Amino acid sequence: MKKLLLAITLFGCLTFSSFAQISNEDISKFKRQLYAEINDSIRLNLSMQLASGLRFSNVDSSLYYTDLALDYAVKLQLPLVRAGMLSLKGATVLESGRLPESLQFQFEALDIAQKLKDTATIAMAFNRIGNTYMELADYKKANEYYFRSKELFEVLSDSALIYNEISNIGNIYELMNLPDSALYYQQQVYKASKLRYNNRNFVTWPEMMFRMGNAYKLKGDKEKAMHYYKQGIIEANIDNDLRNLTANTLFLAKLYNDLNMPDSSLKYAYNALQTGNAVTFRKGVYDASVLISDLYKKRNQNDSAYKYLSIANQEKDNLTGIKRFLELQRIILDEQERQKTLEAERIESQNRQKQFILLGGLGIFLIVASILYFNNRQKQNANKILEATLTNLKSTQSQLIQSEKMASLGELTAGIAHEIQNPLNFVNNFSEVNTELIDELQKELKTGNTEEATAISNDIKDNEQKINHHGKRADAIVKGMLQHSRSSNGQKEPTDINALADEYLRLAYHGLRAKDKDFNATLVTKFDASIGKIDLIPQEIGRVILNLITNSFYAVAEKKKMVGEGYEPTVTVATKNSAGKIQISVADNGNGIPQKVLDKIFQPFFTTKPTGQGTGLGLSLSYDIIKAHGGELKVETKENEGSEFIIQLPFKSIV
Repeated sequence: MKKLLLAITLFGCLTFSSFAQISNEDISKFKRQLYAEINDSIRLNLSMQLASGLRFSNVDSSLYYTDLALDYAVKLQLPLVRAGMLSLKGATVLESGRLPESLQFQFEALDIAQKLKDTATIAMAFNRIGNTYMELADYKKANEYYFRSKELFEVLSDSALIYNEISNIGNIYELMNLPDSALYYQQQVYKASKLRYNNRNFVTWPEMMFRMGNAYKLKGDKEKAMHYYKQGIIEANIDNDLRNLTANTLFLAKLYNDLNMPDSSLKYAYNALQTGNAVTFRKGVYDASVLISDLYKKRNQNDSAYKYLSIANQEKDNLTGIKRFLELQRIILDEQERQKTLEAERIESQNRQKQFILLGGLGIFLIVASILYFNNRQKQNANKILEATLTNLKSTQSQLIQSEKMASLGELTAGIAHEIQNPLNFVNNFSEVNTELIDELQKELKTGNTEEATAISNDIKDNEQKINHHGKRADAIVKGMLQHSRSSNGQKEPTDINALADEYLRLAYHGLRAKDKDFNATLVTKFDASIGKIDLIPQEIGRVILNLITNSFYAVAEKKKMVGEGYEPTVTVATKNSAGKIQISVADNGNGIPQKVLDKIFQPFFTTKPTGQGTGLGLSLSYDIIKAHGGELKVETKENEGSEFIIQLPFKSIV
């Protein structure tokens, strides 16, 4: 039974990829099986097939079987199947012009799919929300959803649905009167469809025909447009697809009208009206009625013109009347409110820890203020309480700052261990070689071979110089670590800023590699050799550079987890001498910083990292350090492309 339920759930997802209508023979067979079957799981499966298969030929029957499938999905506790059928129901009612209900069903399906994290259902909901916005003539919004849907289908490697989205995008460009873009996208789909013509599930072929026709008509090639409309009528009859039969017939009627062939135009407009009514395709009925009314008006048959204009107005009211508009507005506002609520909950969850600290401090100040306000006669005691409170706050602040410093020191530890291991290996290796050489020297001296003994002593001397050199390297690394860890004395000293930046880049990289062996990044340095040494506090500027580099590594690592193969993490550190100022920049090609939080990044305790992975003090302290040096810390960012932090310091070379 579990396997059967799983198969049904998968079918709920795969149904979205099925474009072709099932034959009347299959419909009759499925109906007989449905009424004879007693197993709820199988009845659900059959209901789903009937709902999907009747969508373009009999809207009322399709909705009946959709509701039946929804009942079984609830009964069998299959939320993903329920989401799929809600989305299908939304798509079906859209064909009959019920835009508010369509959008409501898609938002319900999207909410369930997002909670279950099901990519296929999310993608299909995006697609069908785009369809609704297309019908509302909000083409920009429609294409936003189509592109989002296409990206998810590419993740799923579903070529049929990818090409369906490409066709939708081309259709939007046609509606926006962009003929070249419209034809470009439709031709992609047409070529792919021609290769798979025998597989009618690959794309809705009758729909493909009228979209190709529309693209060529917009380009001015009416002969090709007519060819595709007529082929679309043939294909729609093969598929029993009354919805797209209506569309192809209607577009052919409009083309005949443009060609000044009113009799042919009226004939096909009548046909479109009849099939549109049969499938409750309200937009098709509306457009056909308007065209018939115009044709009768040109013939001065005003009674008939008025009759069909009345039909058109009735359909227009059903589509876009004030009641529909208000329902649509309410649904959109409800969805916006839901999205805002989800975003607020996410932000609240991320910031709870830092808000607790901040609110605690504010609470102390409020208590002190209350004591001062209500106990004026005890001013002296209140002042003592205030002083004690301020002392505690300063102590807490110092502890937090020290914690941030220790965190940056921890980032360095693994990198320093890697760096210091290299000279120590040389020291050990040359020491072992010297031990062997001394043994050889003693043997040669015993045999009286002074010439060979002299050569060996020279080798020992050379090795001792190398030991001394690498020992000094290790000493310099240790001194640098100690200098970074101890408190600054506030004294500026001549510093090679290029060497400082290069050192912290390597140490930060090795530190991260020590924690995450899978992490790799391209390191790029662009140092201005003309800068020389400048006066600054190396411990403080070093902390700033380390913090910015560490943040860049975090950004590219997170993007690598999201994007995967094809993305190359890159961090660039550069210096530049420009107009009396030195510029130090740290850039990455990560996800960038969202515009909505850009103004907050230098605020104390604000962090975009998950709770427990950041204190929110790094950039705040860096900002204060640069300001104390008389400089400026800025950021340039673009979402999904990366960020660049720029340090500008007053510059006067001393070398």
